[in-house]
Amino acid sequence: MSEPSPLSKNNTESVADNDAESGEIESLRKRVAELERDYNDLVHVRDELREQRIATNALLCASSDSLAILDPLGTVLSINDAGVRRFGGNVDDIHGRNIFDFLDGETHEHMRHWLKEAVETQKTVQFKVGTDYATYGYRLTPATEPGTNAVRVALLIRDISENERALQALRESEARYRGILEDQTELICRYLPDGRLSYVNEAYARHFGKTTRELINTNFIPHIPEDDVRLIRERTGGLSPERPVTSFEHRVIMDNGEVHWQHWTHRAIYNAQNELVEYQAVGRSVTNRKKAQIALQESEARYRSLFEDSPISLWVEDFSLVKEYLDSQRAQGVTDFRRHFDENPLMVAHCAGLVSVRDVNKATVNLFNASSKDQLLGNLGNVFVDETLDRFKDELVALAEGQRTFTCETRHRTMDGGLRDVIIHLSVAPGAESKLDTVLVSLLDVTQRKRMENELDDNRNFLHRIMDTVPSPIFVKDREGRFIMVNKAMADLYGASPQELIGKTGADFNPNEDETSLFRIEDLEVLDSGQPLFIPQRVITSTSGEARWYSTTKLPLKDKDQVLGVAVDITERKEAEAERTRLEKHFRQAQKMQALGTLAGGIAHDFNNMIFAILGFVRLAMRAVEPDSKIEEYLKQVHSASMRASDLVRQILTFSRQTEQEKKPVAVASLVKETTKLLRATLPSTIDMHVEIEPEAEGESSSILGDPTQIHQVIMNLCTNAGHSMRMRGGDLRVHLGLREVTPETARNVLEQNPGSFVELVVSDTGHGIDPSIMEQIYDPFFTTKEPGEGTGMGLSVVHGIVKSHGGTVHVESEVGVGTTFTILLPRLVRTEEELSANGVINCPRGDEHILFVDDEALLVQMAEETLSQLGYTVTATTSPTKALEMFSQAPDKYNIVITDQTMPGMTGMELARTMLAAKPDLPIVLMTGYSESVTSDIARQSGLAEYLMKPVVEEELAQTIRHVLDRAS
Repeated sequence: MSEPSPLSKNNTESVADNDAESGEIESLRKRVAELERDYNDLVHVRDELREQRIATNALLCASSDSLAILDPLGTVLSINDAGVRRFGGNVDDIHGRNIFDFLDGETHEHMRHWLKEAVETQKTVQFKVGTDYATYGYRLTPATEPGTNAVRVALLIRDISENERALQALRESEARYRGILEDQTELICRYLPDGRLSYVNEAYARHFGKTTRELINTNFIPHIPEDDVRLIRERTGGLSPERPVTSFEHRVIMDNGEVHWQHWTHRAIYNAQNELVEYQAVGRSVTNRKKAQIALQESEARYRSLFEDSPISLWVEDFSLVKEYLDSQRAQGVTDFRRHFDENPLMVAHCAGLVSVRDVNKATVNLFNASSKDQLLGNLGNVFVDETLDRFKDELVALAEGQRTFTCETRHRTMDGGLRDVIIHLSVAPGAESKLDTVLVSLLDVTQRKRMENELDDNRNFLHRIMDTVPSPIFVKDREGRFIMVNKAMADLYGASPQELIGKTGADFNPNEDETSLFRIEDLEVLDSGQPLFIPQRVITSTSGEARWYSTTKLPLKDKDQVLGVAVDITERKEAEAERTRLEKHFRQAQKMQALGTLAGGIAHDFNNMIFAILGFVRLAMRAVEPDSKIEEYLKQVHSASMRASDLVRQILTFSRQTEQEKKPVAVASLVKETTKLLRATLPSTIDMHVEIEPEAEGESSSILGDPTQIHQVIMNLCTNAGHSMRMRGGDLRVHLGLREVTPETARNVLEQNPGSFVELVVSDTGHGIDPSIMEQIYDPFFTTKEPGEGTGMGLSVVHGIVKSHGGTVHVESEVGVGTTFTILLPRLVRTEEELSANGVINCPRGDEHILFVDDEALLVQMAEETLSQLGYTVTATTSPTKALEMFSQAPDKYNIVITDQTMPGMTGMELARTMLAAKPDLPIVLMTGYSESVTSDIARQSGLAEYLMKPVVEEELAQTIRHVLDRAS
C-alpha cells in the first residue's frame, strides 16, 4: 500500500465508534435481502402453481406472511392460512369475495390505487400502512396465467413493524451522530490514504472559507510551511494498528496571509486485515494560546527591561513574615488592627523590619543616592523616618483588612541623610495574595512638585486674599458653566461660601431661569469666539430674590477653555440715573404743565366768559318763552350743554394744575343718553345700537359721587371698543343701565365686591370676542390687539382705573366668535326725598339794593344787568374799571355791593377792590374770574373781599351769593 498523502494523514477520522451502528445497518440489509429472496421464492411458487396447484397451496399456507391471489378487480382467487387469519373467518368465506370487503380506511384507499397501478403497468408495486401499533408492508405482483393469459395479482402482506423501528432508530442514531459532528467547534474531517476528503464538518469548511461540497472528494491541502509539512509526514507515517493515534501542533497560512497555529489529533482506521482504510482528524485553533505564550516570553523580557530602565523607583518586597504576624494576631483575637498598632506603636517598626527587599531597579539606587543595590536590599529601616512609619501603619492596616492595593504620600530618607517626598503605590502580585511573598512597590519622587505646590499654594492664597478684598464679584467658569474659582463678593451675591459655589452652576443658586440661560449663552459665545464680551448693564438675582444691576466683563482663558468674569455693582448708579431721569421728566412735565396751564388759563378765561353769557341769556330766554314748549326744551338742552362745557373747562384747569377734581353727584342716566346720542352718528350703518335704561334708573336715581367727564369717558371707550370689534361684519351694540343690589353672599361668591346698592352699566356687542389666552392682559397699559395706528392700548386701562377710583368693579365675559359683555358696578349715591326735592327747587333770592357790576365783556354786562334787574336789584353796569372807580368815588355810599371781574384791561379786579376798600372798608365786594393764576379764594378773602366766584356762574348761585353777602354785611 502506498504511503498516504499529507492531506490523508491530516484529515482521517476513525469510525470505530460507529461499528455498532454499522452492524445494525448490515443486519437490516440482510433482512431486506431475505425479503427479496422470499419474494422471488413467492414468484417462483406462483409460476409452478400452474403445474402443481396443490404444492403451491401448501407453500402459501406454510408462509407466515399473508398471501393471496387476486384478479384485476380484487376478487380473492386463493389465500393462505396466514391471510385467512388476518382477515378473519375461513377460506370458504373469503374465496370469491372482493379483497376490499376486508379493508378499510387508509389501507382501502392505498390498495385500490396500487392494484389499479399494478394491473395497468404490469409492474410490481409496494406500499406500507402504519398504525399506532404496527406497520404492514404490501406488495402487488402482476402476472399472466399460462394458457388463459388472464391477469393475476399476487398480494403479499408482511408485518414490518420491527424493521421500521430498526430503520427509525438507525436514522435517529445517524442524525444524532451527524448533529454531534456538525455542532462541534473543532475542525473534524476524514480522508482516504490518497488524500481525498471523505467528510468535513461545518466548522472545518468555515475555517478554510469553503463549502462542504467544495471539499468532499477533493485533495484539499491548505498552505503549510515546509518545516511543518515534514513534521506532519513524520508523525502520521509512524502510525500503526498498535499505535493508531498521534497529536501535534503546526502552522497554517490562511488566504489573507495570517499565520494560525492548530493542534491536530490524527487517528488511522484499519480493517480486519489491518489494512489502512482512512484517517480521521480532529483539530482546533491554538493561535491565541501560542500568541499568549510568545507574548508572555516577550512580556517577561520587557518587564525586566522596564523594571531596570524605568525612571520610577520600583521595589519587589516580601511581606510573608508580616502576613504571618498579622495571622498570629488575628488568631489571638485581634480584629481592629488600627487600634492594635495605635496601642503598640513599636510593633509598626517591628513589622517594617520583617519586610524583605528582594529587588530594586536603577532608579531606586539613584533616588536614594545609594552606591549599589546591596545598600537597599534587606529591610526598610534604613530609609524610614517617623512620618514614614505613620504611613506604613496605614499600609499594614490596609493589608490586614484584605486590601491588595494601597497608595499614600510620605517621606523617605536617602543614604546620604537627605529627605525625599514620594508617592508610594503598593500592589500585591497576582497569585501572592495568600502569602504576600511578592509585593510590587513604586515610588514617585514628588519632592520638586511638593516644593512647587507649596509655592503655588502660597501664591494661590495670596491671589484669593487679593480677590476677596475686591468688592466686585469675580468668577471663573468651565464650558459646562461650573464655577472653578470665585471670590467672596461672588459668593456673597448668592448667599453662600466660595467653597459651596465651586463645582456648582449659577442655576443651583439663582432662581431666575431666564438669567442663568442668558449667562450660559454669553459664556459659550466668549469661549467659542475667543473674544471678550462687555455687558454694560444687566440684572442679577441673588438667592434671596433681590435683583441688582451689574456691569459685567467676560474674558476667555483660551488655554483652559474657561471664562473669567468680573461684575461691578452699578445699582446705586442706576438708581441715581433713574432718579435723575425721573427728576428731569418731572421737570419737563412741570414745564409742560406750566405751559399748558398758561394756555388753559387763557382759554378758560375767555371761554368761561362766553359760557357765563350763554347761561345767563338762556335763563333769561327761558323766562320769556311758553312753559313746556319746544323752544323751552331747546333752551334746556343749550343750558345742559353749557354746563357740560363749564365742567370741561374746569377739568382742563384741574389737569393743568395736576390736582384731582372734586367729585360731585352725577346722574349716570343723563350721561348715557348724551354719550349714546353722540356715538350713533359715528357708528357704521351695519351696527345697530340699543340703549335700555330701566325706569327705576332714570334721572337722579342713577346718581353716583364722581367725575362726570371721567364717567363719560368710560362709556365712550367701552362703546368705541365694541364698535371696533364689529366694524367688519356688523352686529348689535347694547347699552343697558339699571340698579343692582349686591348681597353679602353674592359679593363673596360671585363678584368679590362689597355689598351695597350699585348703578349697573352693561355694554355688550356681537363682535369677534376676546381670546382666553389674552384675557388677563386686556387691562394692561398699551396692550392692544388693534393694528398700528388704530389704537394705543390705553382704553380699557383707563376704564379700569376710572372705575376703581370711583370704588366700582369691572367684569368681562367673552366668547370667541360670539361677542363680549362688560359689566360695570358703581356705588350708588342714595339721597333722601328732602334732598331730592331741595335739589329740584330753583331758589333765586331777590333784593332791592344797588349793585355796581364791572366786567370788560359787554355781553356779560348786558346779561348781568337784565338778570339782576329781574331779581329786583338796581344795577349800574360798566365795561371799564376806570369808569367804575370814578363813579364810586363820586358817590361811595350809593352802592350797597360791588361785583367785579378780575382780568380786565388797564386795571385788575383786585386793584379796583383795594382802591374801593381803602375808601370804604365795609363795602361788600364779590370778585369773579374765568381764570387767574395770582388770585385764589383764600387770597381774595385775606384781601378783604366778601366772596370769590369762578365763572361761569348760574343765576341761582349768583343770586344766593349776593343775598348772602348783603345779609352778612347788614
